[in-house]
Amino acid sequence: MRSRATLAWAAYLVPAAALALYAVGRWFVALADRTPVLYGEGAVANAAGLARAGVAYLDVDPQRFVAANYPPLYFHLASIGDPFISGRIASIAATLLVAAIVFASARPAGALVAAALGAGWLAVAPVMIWGPALKPDLVALALTAVAVATLDRRRELAPIGGFALVFAALAKPTALLPAAALVAWLAWSDRPTLGRFGFGAAVAVVAAAVTVYLDSVPDVWRHVVTWNALSWSTEQALSVAIIGLMVIGLPILIAAFMRGFGGARAAYLAGAIAIVVAAGREGATINYLLDLAVAVMLSLAAIAPKLRTSALIPLALLAQLVIGTVVLDPLGVLPGRAPTTGAWSDPFRGGAVDLAFRQDARYLVEDSGLLARTGISPVVDDLFLWSRLVDRGLISADPIVNQVREAQINSVIALTDLEHLDAAPAFERQRWSATLVRTVLDRYRLARHVGDLWIYEPR
Repeated sequence: MRSRATLAWAAYLVPAAALALYAVGRWFVALADRTPVLYGEGAVANAAGLARAGVAYLDVDPQRFVAANYPPLYFHLASIGDPFISGRIASIAATLLVAAIVFASARPAGALVAAALGAGWLAVAPVMIWGPALKPDLVALALTAVAVATLDRRRELAPIGGFALVFAALAKPTALLPAAALVAWLAWSDRPTLGRFGFGAAVAVVAAAVTVYLDSVPDVWRHVVTWNALSWSTEQALSVAIIGLMVIGLPILIAAFMRGFGGARAAYLAGAIAIVVAAGREGATINYLLDLAVAVMLSLAAIAPKLRTSALIPLALLAQLVIGTVVLDPLGVLPGRAPTTGAWSDPFRGGAVDLAFRQDARYLVEDSGLLARTGISPVVDDLFLWSRLVDRGLISADPIVNQVREAQINSVIALTDLEHLDAAPAFERQRWSATLVRTVLDRYRLARHVGDLWIYEPR
């Protein structure tokens, strides 16, 4: 490797490794704290607890709303003990596995280049934010990366790829898009490998079918398919795509110009782009960029021997890393910046986690993760999904709204001032059905404002 290229790759590695170490450190702090850092983690923790008893999808209490809008795999992983420990460990391990796959794929270019690309993956802003998420995204991502790497380099192990992709979809349904792209590519280019791939997939389908059957097929379908069919908008998809260009636009151009997209990697890119298009769905955020980031980094790793002699490419990757960090400011890297798209919430809510929750009380909480340490079941574990389903007429608001109307709920805890909801950001307005807000304001009064929490109690 020429000396200029060596210096350039080292210049990329140092800040990428620093950001990666900072992120991993924050991940383990979140693990030790056992507190939610992203909206929706409380709903996953609640469903994981119910999965332990086999009732995550059964809606056994009509006075409570359980979202459980993911397939069973991750719920069962997170149900092994405390979901904020086992589920977060699963996500962190999956994120580090992807980094290891990128490193191993780039190893023929030398340790410096491989380490830079592996650290560069961990330093991508959406990865820093979502790496430890109590969500199934990273587990599905790691399984998909295993399948792509297997089909890319060891096609004789195609059954492993087929098995992994089925279980990726059993973690998160969007994994079906890369899987479909890979199947189409194999059908067009390599029928024998498709047969071996199909055998592994068939074995996994049997195992997955047993898992879904144990959770009741109709109930799983209602929660995972029917309830996830939210509205889609071009504006939402474009906003996520624009953020994607700001975060990984230059690596996409480099991989395309250097012909890194080929074979399984090209099929994965097509599936990842389809996921970005799907980000037009209500509630989608930067996690829809994770597959695209992996597809690009795997493509760069595959052509790393061609890149190792270039001084310009690592500097371009460094520039992109700086741009992505400035735009999204993952994990508060830049002091004095307000939280941006998809940012972590304050895990301690300005001291509000020390609120005295009563075990015999009922709480309607915008972010149900607030109740994570209490052992108290939320009345609604995903207020965003509940509100969207109510507004679309898929479920009745009455079981929840009637409890508010009759003051059966001890406290309603919001992340915004409900009396001035019209002035709140769009994502806040999406979380609160107008019917529910009117009932809360009619029957409850603002009792306290602690940190970023507005706490309403019966009049």
